[in-house]
Amino acid sequence: MKLFLRFLIRIVLILVSFLFVFNLPSLLGIGKDRVQINVHTFWSYVSSDFHSLITINNPKYWDFLQTVDLAESYQYTMTILLLSLLLVTILSVGITFVVILSPPKLRNLLKTIINFFEGVPDLLIIFLLMFFVVTIYKTTGLKFLQLYGVFGKKPYFVPIITVSFLPLFLMLQFLLKVITYEQLQPYVEYAKAKGIGQARVLLVHIFRNIFPLVIFQLRTIVWVLLSNIYLVEFIFNINGFNQQLLKVVSFGGNITTLVIFLFMLTIPLLMIESIVWFFSKKIKGKVEASI
Repeated sequence: MKLFLRFLIRIVLILVSFLFVFNLPSLLGIGKDRVQINVHTFWSYVSSDFHSLITINNPKYWDFLQTVDLAESYQYTMTILLLSLLLVTILSVGITFVVILSPPKLRNLLKTIINFFEGVPDLLIIFLLMFFVVTIYKTTGLKFLQLYGVFGKKPYFVPIITVSFLPLFLMLQFLLKVITYEQLQPYVEYAKAKGIGQARVLLVHIFRNIFPLVIFQLRTIVWVLLSNIYLVEFIFNINGFNQQLLKVVSFGGNITTLVIFLFMLTIPLLMIESIVWFFSKKIKGKVEASI
């Protein structure tokens, strides 16, 4: 019940923030020699938009939704998002495990490589992938990867790799930082003194202790993934959900359809966060006593 109320309150706050942010430009006006604060105008716009939201059964809102490819594009974008998040999580944990357990010289080398690739722009990765695939095709005639969304076919492999590249190294840097700090804690020294192996200490105790911090970091990772998906959909000419959202903003959408689209992006993320937050609360605080 508490989790449901927390989720409901966040939905209400998100809706209120939508109304205020969308109408923020009407709050400020330029007078003859000063900036004017138009509170009455701002509030009238907010009230009007709120009235539009509560009359959501108006047929004109649903008529516009029928002009966009909503279901298929949403499924595609959410698939890319979830698979990319899963890939980033698995690879970051696996690579972190390898780095931490490596000898000191190799560990420092791997950390240097991770720091280098974290600064590589996503656009460069996209263009390198495009150049690689086109070069292979011109040289051998082999078309082994689909780059662009044409004739109703949408690529998966290249977008997922491209979208996941920067978040992977961001997550790696974060995990290495918090694990390095955690290794200095007394319970780790106590576990080593009892003869517990480094791999077990890392996997069973440290990873469980930092789990809530990882969940918090995943919020940032998800938003980075979303911004990368928008970039990938535009460059690879993919008719994804972000492109449909752009149609709402640019070609005749209204506040109700815009809020519907934004909620479709927000609610699944809140559900994922709430589920993982629930499990993190169950895990937190049980590690040191179990040593």
